[in-house]
Amino acid sequence: MKVKRLKVVLPAPMAATSTHDARAIAEAVGKAIGQGATPDGPIKTDSHGQRGTVLAGQVAAGLKGGKHGR
Repeated sequence: MKVKRLKVVLPAPMAATSTHDARAIAEAVGKAIGQGATPDGPIKTDSHGQRGTVLAGQVAAGLKGGKHGR
């Protein structure tokens, strides 16, 4: 599967690290897709002050199928 577009919206407090955090999330999604997960619409998760790497794991877990899917 080829990812054509990935939109990542981060909360304002993460502005200082947004480039790094968005890249971590995109890499986690790409890895999950490589393991057989498939996107099933938008994935939303609350940041609750967590770092981008933690959010990346939550977003990847929100994909259907694959290693982390439901």
